[in-house]
Amino acid sequence: MSGDRSNFLSQPVVKNVLVYRNGDPFFEGRRLVVNEKRVSSFESFLKEVTGGVQATFGVVRNIYTPRDGHRVGALDDLQSGEQYVAAGREKFKKIDFDFTVDSFIFPQIKPVAHSRIAVSARFLRPIQEPCAIFVIVNGDILNPAVRLLIPRRILSQWDPILEMITEKMSLRILGAVRSLYTLDGNLVSDRKELENGQFYVAVGREKFKKLPYGDLIFTKPAPTRRYNG
Repeated sequence: MSGDRSNFLSQPVVKNVLVYRNGDPFFEGRRLVVNEKRVSSFESFLKEVTGGVQATFGVVRNIYTPRDGHRVGALDDLQSGEQYVAAGREKFKKIDFDFTVDSFIFPQIKPVAHSRIAVSARFLRPIQEPCAIFVIVNGDILNPAVRLLIPRRILSQWDPILEMITEKMSLRILGAVRSLYTLDGNLVSDRKELENGQFYVAVGREKFKKLPYGDLIFTKPAPTRRYNG
């Protein structure tokens, strides 16, 4: 009996947090599962956040609470189920984010003595349907991104998603949209790779044009269009 109690007490602390980018009102956050057995220091946590939020300011050096801008400086200060803002060297920028935990599904992790938790710090895709994405036309860094709401009924197929983007971007792009890329030029070839709230570049027959698309993130997006087809 005492052995079971000892095993239970030795289980690592696992926390779920939601992290936003400092000053980015369009970024819907990244969920992070933090296993303190594997992420043993706050510095290693900052590295995980840097890789997850992929902010234009580069390396994440500071974590703040979203409402009052209080700086978090230790793993023990992180509260499971709470939201935080990731920043670089710049000051905290207060933005009226819509902080609603109900929009995200946090897994309930309840360690038991006979189970091994192999969850390291890793970002999980937000579980939301329908999926909202921001689309930029390949080679166009003058016009703001268009926010598109992909309905649940076509999320299971890739071609209908590209057809929808073609229809909604028809005034900006010539021909059909044949592929999507991340802002840094990585090809997105499957619906499972789409992430809610992320920016993508719509490409036709031409090659992806590597430009500073990230600058458009801070530009007000075009109005939302719903797909009624």
